[in-house]
Amino acid sequence: MNTSLTLRYAIELAMVIPAAVIAILPVYYSRKVKKAFLFGLMGILLAATVIGGAVLCSVFGITSNTFIFPALLGLFVTYNFCFDLSFPKKLFCFSNAVFLCGFSSTYNTFLTAPLELDNKYPVYTITSGLLDLGIAVIVGGVFARTLLVKFSELFENESLDSAWKILSLAPTIAAAGIIWMKPVSAENVMTGRLRMICLVVLLSIPLISLFLYQILWWLSKKMTERAELQRNLDMMQMIEKQYQQTRRYLNETRNARHDFRQHIHVIEEYLQAGEYYKLKEYIEPISESVKHSHKLICKNQAVDALANHYDEVAKSREVTIYWNIKTEEMLPVKESDLCAVIGNLVENAIQASTALTGDNRLVNVRIGILQEETLVISVDNPYRGTLTLDKNGLPISSLPDHGIGLRSVRNIVERYKGSMEIETHNQIFNVSILMYAPD
Repeated sequence: MNTSLTLRYAIELAMVIPAAVIAILPVYYSRKVKKAFLFGLMGILLAATVIGGAVLCSVFGITSNTFIFPALLGLFVTYNFCFDLSFPKKLFCFSNAVFLCGFSSTYNTFLTAPLELDNKYPVYTITSGLLDLGIAVIVGGVFARTLLVKFSELFENESLDSAWKILSLAPTIAAAGIIWMKPVSAENVMTGRLRMICLVVLLSIPLISLFLYQILWWLSKKMTERAELQRNLDMMQMIEKQYQQTRRYLNETRNARHDFRQHIHVIEEYLQAGEYYKLKEYIEPISESVKHSHKLICKNQAVDALANHYDEVAKSREVTIYWNIKTEEMLPVKESDLCAVIGNLVENAIQASTALTGDNRLVNVRIGILQEETLVISVDNPYRGTLTLDKNGLPISSLPDHGIGLRSVRNIVERYKGSMEIETHNQIFNVSILMYAPD
């Protein structure tokens, strides 16, 4: 075995290391295995790929690509196992890493072509291989913040969940294209002005990709802001509805006070005459109007409007909600965020209770404030069947879009540096949340 040749293959195959870093950065906080296990496993696999691949390539005289393509399949299987995101999102990140490192290798071929003219082996010289790694590190550094911060924000945007199957195709096709563009030999690169033109033109590829990712992130932010505005609009409509109901109730109360003496006189006449059946007929419409009066659930107007809305929704589905909300007009968190949390939790609870029968069709909602800075929320309801929670504590289901509401709740809670725990015990599903006032 040629030791020098094996070293050259090892340096060329070491491209999988920056590629692994680029692939892991966007999904690092979505891992479903322990950090030590992740880095230990990736370290073993990358070392085996670099060292084992270098030995195989030098012994059998094959190119690095001949070995690396099947190796990438094994690495992706491991990658898919270690992180808790949808398959299209993981494919997007993995393909993006292959694309960026494929670009680095293609660009390096044009850059180091003069050094490779006398190279008789299908592998970079040591100098060219090190430059290849250096370019990959620089590209990874340029994309680092986008990968670590903006990709994570993109993945949290629920509005894009249905689009990732299509979005994941872009870096996959780009990776195949950039690898296909890589010249077969240095002699082809040195033809005329081809090398100089390609060195300039190829630089636009990662820049355009970075620009497109920025646009996608910007559009995602706008979609989030639009969803926030829609939530606020829905809340204002609920408040307006409650205001009209309260106004109607006040008018009815004013009229009732005006007619109170007449009602008392009629009731006395029926009682003295012993006409109890007629008395009952007379009282029933009065009693019915009292039942439909405004129900004050919470002192905060927005939360009260939301609670009354879901109280009506629950009644229409023959579900009983027990409200225990002890908050003041001022809240330690934004009204829109609290209403989004309550709305998602209560809507899920009503839906689960609707599938039950009898006394099990009920929901308990408890909300309180501790020391004016901590908001405590607890929602529980009975459920039917078996529930399994994933590593993040969210229910696992094969139903499409199932769990999106709980992921949204978790994202809001995390913005307030709070915590969310889900427990399933004795067929009771309970969500407990702590949210803290911003500093």
